[in-house]
Amino acid sequence: MRVTVLLLGLLLSVLSVTGMAANKTGQVEQRLYRYQSADGAMAISATLTEAAIHAGYQVLDQQGRVLETVAPAPPEEQARRRRELARQEQARAQARRDSELRRLYAGPGDAERARDRQLQALQLNIDYAENAIQQLNKKQDEEIHKAARAERAGREVPDSVRDAIERHGRQVRENREKIEEYQEDMARVREEFSPIIQRLRDLEAR
Repeated sequence: MRVTVLLLGLLLSVLSVTGMAANKTGQVEQRLYRYQSADGAMAISATLTEAAIHAGYQVLDQQGRVLETVAPAPPEEQARRRRELARQEQARAQARRDSELRRLYAGPGDAERARDRQLQALQLNIDYAENAIQQLNKKQDEEIHKAARAERAGREVPDSVRDAIERHGRQVRENREKIEEYQEDMARVREEFSPIIQRLRDLEAR
């Protein structure tokens, strides 16, 4: 059965290009093909698509009469063809990605340097935020001491002191949140560059 389908496909690849076939008198007459298109609608054409050859179709004469009904290809053949098409598309997609990688990076060492530059920039942001936290903690401690002295003296803590304590505390929290974000960014950079560097190593090894 599979041999018959393959032979039929080869024959159709010759005849269905023009949709022409010879009748019993030797004259060439137009043949049409009716099949279900990808969107589910019935289509009539002088040529056959690859999907129609596998899914089945009908051969019509010029008056629209059915001359032949061709059954679908066996399920295993359809599945094999889909796997092959998927493999080809995957190979083409990988080739496009490889070409883009080669355009961006001269090699794995170049990608590693690009990764390290991003990590260093993020680490500088972390260092800056940590230094800001230290300065803010000192300022907050000074305001807390002012508030304590006022309370020991029986005086009301000035609003400016209360506001400063709250403001410095809020800024400390904000900088700690920034540090967490920078650390997450560093992890993301490492994760994103890891397959890039590995792929460039593989390509270089070839």
